Amino acid sequence: MLILPTASTADVTFMQQHTKTSTKSLKPRLVQTKQVHFVAGPVNTVAPAVTGTLAVGQVQTCSTGTWLNSPTFTYQWRRKKTNIAGATAATYTLTATDSGYNLECVVTGTNGQGAVSALSNVISAP
Repeated sequence: MLILPTASTADVTFMQQHTKTSTKSLKPRLVQTKQVHFVAGPVNTVAPAVTGTLAVGQVQTCSTGTWLNSPTFTYQWRRKKTNIAGATAATYTLTATDSGYNLECVVTGTNGQGAVSALSNVISAP
């Protein structure tokens, strides 16, 4: 004959609290990854170019040149390497003040990673 030990109510309660089994099924789950896109700063590969008829009253046009990394552009015209006040468009009309001086256009390309300037060819106002 087999004799089993007797258990008290406290023993049964303890066993119930600490003998829980866990059965979790393994389910495939989708893991979301974060894509990081690195954008480099602007790079000028072909310099800007000024074109137009060299005569007082004639419009000069400054191209942006060719750039990498999708910048936006600003312009600054210069006479004798000094900024011309208010001359910040892609076009500039030659004035009598420009006569006898060299002019150039500075194009600045800007994107989320920074700004880079490129200098156009020099023109000589008559």
